[in-house]
Amino acid sequence: MGAALALLVVLASLRFAGAIGRWLRPSAIHFLTRIMGLLLTAVAVQLIASAVGRWIQNGIS
Repeated sequence: MGAALALLVVLASLRFAGAIGRWLRPSAIHFLTRIMGLLLTAVAVQLIASAVGRWIQNGIS
């Protein structure tokens, strides 16, 4: 269910990207780009930390 919802949100955002781009100012687009980059970095760090934690917990082999 969650994957389908995420897919629908991505589809809608890509479909209406041109209209949203015309509606937002360049500074707002820059701000959103920075926030999305920060969120992507946070997810990547969390995934790496979880993997290292499991690696240590199960033993390094």
